[in-house]
Amino acid sequence: MVEYDWSIYDRDWLGYPPSRQAELLIEELRLHGDPVALAWWPEGTMNPKLQEHVYRGPLRLVHCQFMMRARFRGETYILDGTSVRPPPPVCAGDAYAGLDDVASDIRSGSWSTRTNPKTGAKAEPRIYGSIGAARRNLDHDYSMIQPKVRYLGIAPLSDCPFDPDVVVLFGNPKQMTYASRALQWHNGITPKSLTGPGTCSSSWAAAYTSGEPRYTLGCFGVFSIMGMNPNQVSLSIPSEMMPAMCSVLKGWREKGRPLFYEPKPDEAREHVLAPNDESYIKDEEHKPGYIPWSRRLKERYVTWAERRRIKDLSVPPPADA
Repeated sequence: MVEYDWSIYDRDWLGYPPSRQAELLIEELRLHGDPVALAWWPEGTMNPKLQEHVYRGPLRLVHCQFMMRARFRGETYILDGTSVRPPPPVCAGDAYAGLDDVASDIRSGSWSTRTNPKTGAKAEPRIYGSIGAARRNLDHDYSMIQPKVRYLGIAPLSDCPFDPDVVVLFGNPKQMTYASRALQWHNGITPKSLTGPGTCSSSWAAAYTSGEPRYTLGCFGVFSIMGMNPNQVSLSIPSEMMPAMCSVLKGWREKGRPLFYEPKPDEAREHVLAPNDESYIKDEEHKPGYIPWSRRLKERYVTWAERRRIKDLSVPPPADA
């Protein structure tokens, strides 16, 4: 029998292999943690050399938790959707990602609206207020990888042993805006957004099934189960778009277009600090010799939170609290 040559299917990354993509993204976008590479393989399509990465260890995590380990610990996992995943699935997201069949109670909308009496748990509301609302969302706003796949690969992009199908970036909206603009630079394709309730469906699976970059504000799962920073969003990019995106980011730097140069945001901006009975024009602080209002104010600036407290109005905790 002739030895099968899996290498002929390796992708041509046009001078930007995954490891170089990762370094460019981390450096140019100032990402904290690695971009995460995802790949899917139906039965019989995965290169046998990747079998060594199939995870059979004691960790019983949902796939988004393995993604976070890849992001921060640099670990590679290939999750076996047939024999290794713990039955029943811990999270519906494993089904959306193709590792398990989508349960009938999810398809019916009942799982997302109320507690199942058969579980013996107390009655409580869930994600949607009615079965109709849940079914509407399933029909229009969910991407599910079907049929069930055999393997899902998860790895840090900087040390990825397989060719990714999708690259997932995690960062603040500013970082992801610049990433999106780099994607648009040559083709004008605008990343689309759906929010929830599953980031795994709205972003990761959606980018894979549609071939389009997808971002999302998040979901209960990524902020609770996965533990994503509450000030971050997820942007998923089909891997074939990555070389052009990285080329744009590199070109911006070489042509002198800085991405991170703005002064402090929100209440620290000069146009907010400036009193309404004093002269100030747009971007005046960029002129030589300008004296900041933080030094010129005769009375200390009263913050938004302090103004609300004076009126006996509620003040929410900081967004990242």
